[in-house]
Amino acid sequence: MPDVTLADASVDLGDVRLVLSVSPRPILGFAKNRYRVRAESDAGPVALEATRISFEMSMPMGDHRYTLVPGADGWLEAEAVLPLCKSGKRRWFATVEGTASGKPRRVLFRLDLTPPGDAPPT
Repeated sequence: MPDVTLADASVDLGDVRLVLSVSPRPILGFAKNRYRVRAESDAGPVALEATRISFEMSMPMGDHRYTLVPGADGWLEAEAVLPLCKSGKRRWFATVEGTASGKPRRVLFRLDLTPPGDAPPT
C-alpha cells in the first residue's frame, strides 16, 4: 500500500494513475492538513468526478469523510483535521473514491501522523 507520510504517492490503475499529495509535512495530528488528489495519464491530468476521501484507523475515531473540490492544475482537494488515538497509534488509512475515464476507482493509501509536540521547528 502506498505511503504518503514522507512524500506524495501514486497508484497505477492501468489507464490512469491516482496521486495523493499531503501538505504540510510532517502530517500533524490535531492540525489542518491539505489532501490533494489527481488522476493522470501519459497525456496529463484526467478528469475525476464525484471524488471523495475518507480516513480510518484500526480504532473507531469518528466520521472522517470529505468531498474533494476543484483546485489548481487538475488537482482536487480537501482540508482535514485527524486526531491522534489515545492508544498511541499513529497509522491512518486514506481511501480515495471517484470516477475517472468513465470507470469507478477506489485506492487506499496509508499515512502516519506526527504528534504536534514532535514536529521539527519551522
